[in-house]
Amino acid sequence: MRNELKGKQKVFVAEYLKDLNATQAAIRAGYSAKTAIQQGSALLTKLDVKTAIEKAQAERAEAAKLKAANVIDELACMAFYDPADIGSCEINCPADIAKLPEKIRRAIIGWSWDRNQNFTLKLAPKTPNLELIGRHLGMFVDRVKHEGDRLVLIVEGGPQSNESESVQKV
Repeated sequence: MRNELKGKQKVFVAEYLKDLNATQAAIRAGYSAKTAIQQGSALLTKLDVKTAIEKAQAERAEAAKLKAANVIDELACMAFYDPADIGSCEINCPADIAKLPEKIRRAIIGWSWDRNQNFTLKLAPKTPNLELIGRHLGMFVDRVKHEGDRLVLIVEGGPQSNESESVQKV
């Protein structure tokens, strides 16, 4: 059976959740600034404190529905939208955005009026979102290749560099 957190420990948990900084959380919880590093570290190893932090973080994630699948789904909307889906709807003002399919609406990052007073939409750039998804899936791997007296760093999927930038003498 777990013990209930004591006063300062309970405050430490609440403070730690603000910025995940154990030292600062210990100070804000009332521990001495001189021993805050040790106190914060020690508190994080206590089972009851650790459990309370994990529980609170899980509750926050659930309440905010922050799950990896949600993030990937949002990135996918911004990476895989079809601009042709916009052309099938007449969009003349912000209220017309509701006419668009949800996946297209989620790819919109802004809107404005151009100099001719035409309503314009700004869509998320595809490339950075595709790169984030690719990295998440492990598609782009940084490798180091050793050859003779030179160290060559090869970054797959990255921008091309000239030899003077990518090869260094060791």
